[in-house]
Amino acid sequence: MDDLDILLKEKNDIQSIIKATCFINNITPQQFNTKSRERYLIGARRMAYSAIKDICNFGYTRIAKEFNMHHASMIHHYKQHSNLLLMDRFYSEKYEALVEVAKSEIGIVDVQDILKEVRRRKLEFQKAKVKIKQHLDNL
Repeated sequence: MDDLDILLKEKNDIQSIIKATCFINNITPQQFNTKSRERYLIGARRMAYSAIKDICNFGYTRIAKEFNMHHASMIHHYKQHSNLLLMDRFYSEKYEALVEVAKSEIGIVDVQDILKEVRRRKLEFQKAKVKIKQHLDNL
């Protein structure tokens, strides 16, 4: 991949995260892109900035340039985000949903998620096997 392809993919990833953020927070892309300081919009933008940092591993400066902001604003948002994750369960659940939707949009597969699913299905299979055995024993 050359530099242009990488840059285009990163731009698409950011757009996918913004799209997922709008979906999870029930806002439009126009609302996301406004300069409005309504609390629910700031919270949605904060989630998007944090998701970009967590999923794409971009630095504060790189994220700030994407949104025409100062990197110190990104640092502030990320610190607030970290605090909200610890203190606000509703925010935390929304953010987890955002990350899952964004990862699926981008096409990122988390190995831990795959392992959890395999373990869950294996356990279901074992339970079904036990039920069949019990049923056969009763015949």
